[in-house]
Amino acid sequence: MIRSALLARRAAFAAALVGLSLSLAPGLAHAGMTVSGKPKISFFATGSPGFLDIEGESSTITGTDDGTRLSFAVPMTSVSTGIDLRDGHMNNEYVKVAQFPNATFSLAKADVKWPAVLAESTTGTVKGTFNVHGVDQPVDVTYTAKKSKTGYRVTAKFSFDVSAHGIAIPSYLGITVDPKMKADVQVDLVDG
Repeated sequence: MIRSALLARRAAFAAALVGLSLSLAPGLAHAGMTVSGKPKISFFATGSPGFLDIEGESSTITGTDDGTRLSFAVPMTSVSTGIDLRDGHMNNEYVKVAQFPNATFSLAKADVKWPAVLAESTTGTVKGTFNVHGVDQPVDVTYTAKKSKTGYRVTAKFSFDVSAHGIAIPSYLGITVDPKMKADVQVDLVDG
């Protein structure tokens, strides 16, 4: 009787340790995430005089997961505003894609509140690092993560200032682009 009570206590203690280790190490449960499906990133800018809205879109996003950090890259030549001349100016005169081909973003996985139950969503704001034109800058990212059958659907938004990245303020034919821009991202992450 004493022996069976001792074994039951040990089993309960072992189960509690396993549960505690999983709850304290959420990154371990999500190691090896990769981008899946049809991701989308949109960069938004405004111009003046007048109210010129510019949107550049790409569906080419790659991701890496080293177990502690998630990193994403977008080839800048894949970003299209729908006007070839404007895209050429952006790539060659401002972003200088021959020298700086990718825009990247990274964040600590542990900073994200990952939902545990199918169809559950979590929201939050995390600190990340955005790099364009070869210059890292900290950004605050607002996100929603929704648990799917294979991983997570994540939508995120952040603002950045191109002048802080060493990019000249775009100006063409009397229209000057505001250096303060926004990015919206939608990506499906699957456990690898």
